[in-house]
Amino acid sequence: MGLLVSATVVGQNAPSSQELIELKREALAVFSEILQDGSAAERLSAVNSLVRFGDDSVVPLLAERLLTDEASFVRRAAAEGLLRFRSAQAAEALRQAARTDSVASIRWAAAISLGEPKILIELLEERETLAAAALALQEPTAAARLPNTAWRAVEITLLRSISERETFNVVERAAMLKALAQLSSLAVIDSARQMLGDTTEDPFVRGAAAFALGVLNVRNAVPELIRALSEDAEAIQVGAAGALGLLRDPAALGALGDLLRKGRSPQARIAAASALAPLGSRAVPALAQALLSDEVPPVRQAALRALRYIKTSEATRAVLDFLASNYLQQCDPTACGGLALETLRALAELGQAQLALHVTLATLNALREALPFLFAFAEGELVQTLSTVGRVAPEVFDIVLQDQSPFVRALGIAAFAAVYHAEARKLLMRYISDENVLVRRAAVEGLAPWAIPDDTELFAKFADERDPRTRAAALSALARVGDTRALEPLRRALHSESISVRLDAAGAALAFALRWGKTPSPPSRP
Repeated sequence: MGLLVSATVVGQNAPSSQELIELKREALAVFSEILQDGSAAERLSAVNSLVRFGDDSVVPLLAERLLTDEASFVRRAAAEGLLRFRSAQAAEALRQAARTDSVASIRWAAAISLGEPKILIELLEERETLAAAALALQEPTAAARLPNTAWRAVEITLLRSISERETFNVVERAAMLKALAQLSSLAVIDSARQMLGDTTEDPFVRGAAAFALGVLNVRNAVPELIRALSEDAEAIQVGAAGALGLLRDPAALGALGDLLRKGRSPQARIAAASALAPLGSRAVPALAQALLSDEVPPVRQAALRALRYIKTSEATRAVLDFLASNYLQQCDPTACGGLALETLRALAELGQAQLALHVTLATLNALREALPFLFAFAEGELVQTLSTVGRVAPEVFDIVLQDQSPFVRALGIAAFAAVYHAEARKLLMRYISDENVLVRRAAVEGLAPWAIPDDTELFAKFADERDPRTRAAALSALARVGDTRALEPLRRALHSESISVRLDAAGAALAFALRWGKTPSPPSRP
């Protein structure tokens, strides 16, 4: 539930301090009940809500989950979430988990949230925790959370361990290489080059070594990376292509083009297409050929995405030639749905507004039977594409909003809101009580980010809606801008028979109470 805490508006009908205390107490009681008796998935949702919306008063609940929950993913969420809180109780729970949890990744997550270098360094001496650290640190966000005081110890330990084939498996050693790259460790460059060129080394590790050279911007490694493209191993080709894409060296143009044309692995061809994009107009011929002739739709889609990035007249011509080939009309919509959407985005961004409009309508008609499936699994992409087209050809909204299909109308409403933001309000209000749940949901979700205090009663009626997304959007609006009129619907939802409704309401009620708690309120009413 994407609640955004907002400043209150002067003159709003403010709840009393006592009402806020009582609402917060009820919300925490719901969380406590779910954390004790709910399923593992429900407990995870409760932990995430407490982390997102809570203050120090939620630390005891999170600490208990960290130390006692039987589900490792719940404990991990609590360990990561406690990073937000700096109370003594949070620190003690994290310290205990870092030293005693049975799962290495949780020990490491707890130590990172705690931020005490001594414990982090101690954990690096354990084989399982070191492996867990490497797997975590290969992600940029995790690497950024590593305390500076522990950086050198982590670097030294990882450098020592990447060559230990008997101790660590290939996935762990590959992660160590990527982690060192994320930490900007120049000391790993020689090892990465040696591993890339070692034919006795596992291809997965060699591919990670190649990619690390790209992340570290080792420009004099380009010849080695180009040679690696000719290795008949997908992992090596993908890693080398990714590195060359980061380095953007024109010397790689021919080798990347050859891989795109002749590579046996579709994933390697996709990586080659992506790496060609930064090379500009010189890459257009190879990308155009792949767009017209590759037998795998996702490879064509990658080539099309690269052409959309290049944005030259030659790139536009290549896209138009592909459209004229009628490949999309002959391809199974379920296999080519992503390619069709990429085509629409390309036409819109390459200045072909009217053609984008025409193809959009034709595509929606061609995909009509598959829309329920696509709506379930690719709704976000559909909305994004329709938004892109709508920005250059706004008349598309006049057509899709009148469509007989609720799927098409819902997509149109969501895209209209994405394009016009607060200015979409008048149109969204027309659909907010629509009898179709998809249409109604799109209107509520579109209006919620731009809600005003006077919308409190409007969103209140959706506070215990059965559709979870409609309910979440309405509760988000109530928490962000609602006034005292939001108290009754929030309490009603807190006492719903549905555990999912209670859980959503608890997060909203907690956010509402904390928001108003930061604002001076009138004395409690007798």
